[in-house]
Amino acid sequence: MTDANLGTDAGSVNFGARLTRTVLRRCLGRVNEITSYPGSVSTRRRPPDPAAAEAAVRALLEALGFDPEDPALATTPRKTSEAFIDALTCGYETDPAAALGEGFPVSGLIPVVATDIPVLFMCPHHLMPARGFGRLAFVAANRAPGLSRINRVFDVLSRRLVLQEDLTEQLAALFFERLGNPSLIVEIEAQHTCVALEAFAHRDTRFVTRAQRGDPEQLRDLAAQLAARR
Repeated sequence: MTDANLGTDAGSVNFGARLTRTVLRRCLGRVNEITSYPGSVSTRRRPPDPAAAEAAVRALLEALGFDPEDPALATTPRKTSEAFIDALTCGYETDPAAALGEGFPVSGLIPVVATDIPVLFMCPHHLMPARGFGRLAFVAANRAPGLSRINRVFDVLSRRLVLQEDLTEQLAALFFERLGNPSLIVEIEAQHTCVALEAFAHRDTRFVTRAQRGDPEQLRDLAAQLAARR
């Protein structure tokens, strides 16, 4: 397996104003450039239309040369539209700030590390899923969230059409703003279906993205704690 690492730091990268070019190493020693634009996080203009989505899947099957009336495909339009609306893009239904909540006051500097947080998100380029795990480490200086809220926020922001780089940055920005500007690191490690389709030999490649905020000394300690738990 090959890990591909990308880091973003608010102190050195203005993520919202400039083009972020990342070099991600793939297996077999090959290198691929992936370009992420600030506006690549897809927004939803209106609520989903289940009937229209089902009809669109049926039309896609026909365009690909399949017969939607085939018994094996009879329920495919409904099941596919339901999967996209109810599972793969359901994160648009919830405000991530509300999902995190206000948290509660804490005294002293308390390090918190959460690992193995399941994430499932959709590549906006191919409409194919990527899945893996998220990690969050922060020093709670003013406020801390309810621990179950951490998983909820990861789920809300990932169940959307979003690039992994942008998802990582969104999570870091939200936790930083809502928890009183703590030192924090967010990591996502995921495998992408679209990468596996390009070359089957790449199916096990894992891409790791990181965004961080805060005091350099605290960040070094948090990074060491994350590394120790991998």
